Amino acid sequence: MKRTLTIVAVLLLAMAIAAPAIAEPITINYVTFVPRMHGIAKVLKADLDEIAEKSGGRLAFNYRGGPEAMKVPAQAMGVRTGAVDMACTSPDFYGKMVKGIEALDLSRIPVFKHREIGLYDYLNTKFNPVGIQFLMMVPKEQGTMFHFFTKKPVKKVADFKGMSLAGTGIFDEIGPALGMVPVATEMAEQYSAMEKGIIEVCRGGLDSVMAFKLFEVANYIVKPGFGSAPASLFLNLEKFNSMPKDLQDYLVDSLYTMAPASERKHNAIIEGATKAALKNGMKIMELEDKNEFLKIVYDALYRNAAKDDPETAKKIYELTH
Repeated sequence: MKRTLTIVAVLLLAMAIAAPAIAEPITINYVTFVPRMHGIAKVLKADLDEIAEKSGGRLAFNYRGGPEAMKVPAQAMGVRTGAVDMACTSPDFYGKMVKGIEALDLSRIPVFKHREIGLYDYLNTKFNPVGIQFLMMVPKEQGTMFHFFTKKPVKKVADFKGMSLAGTGIFDEIGPALGMVPVATEMAEQYSAMEKGIIEVCRGGLDSVMAFKLFEVANYIVKPGFGSAPASLFLNLEKFNSMPKDLQDYLVDSLYTMAPASERKHNAIIEGATKAALKNGMKIMELEDKNEFLKIVYDALYRNAAKDDPETAKKIYELTH
């Protein structure tokens, strides 16, 4: 009996030595340019949690937070240097790192098709040299992302003249084109700036109306909307290259496979935010000369994208139209 137990013990020990240790998951720490309660952060976290759950314990994501965790202008450089593994942020805050990237504002092709049209591969010829792996644009409906939110009614393009606009990024180009005066204002600062009379016009996605409570300081949602959400998810290239090839493919494939459902989630958030804004007293103001408005805005968007790298801007525009 003792001999039998000894043999069993030896066999169990041999099996324990031979069995491979359970590998720890590869953990990706990430930040977003919007706060946790914003729709972009919520949808992204839900998607990444699902990707991690289905990875069989091989992949994990740690959401460190939004601007409170890492200041927005520092996020892209943080990914580049490895201070954080991944970020979801806008070209307004990293465009000079990858010039011409602002042309994503003009995209008209749904995000889930961006690999199919060659945009994913093309963008990585621009991102990889600066130490970053581009993953995807935020999967929102293309072409109607941005809106202006005003205190005063705006019926025509001429009514914008002289108004102060929350500036930075593309709005430093769009504002003057419409006769407005941009005032450097980050998204989270718009409420207080409008409340204090520093600005008369806020800007952003309709989901921002509720996320930042802009309905308390603005009275009108100006239609039509314009442009596409250029905010993108990207990963430190060294971190990406350290992942096994099948795990790299799993991550990227999952993001694009989930993109249509993610877009529907964003649409639901935007629809809910719009209804809530109207319930809280905001009104929709349809511009009478919307075609003139859109031409001015899209010309300004293209100028903004092309001023530093016309070739890259042109290529992105061609791929996404």
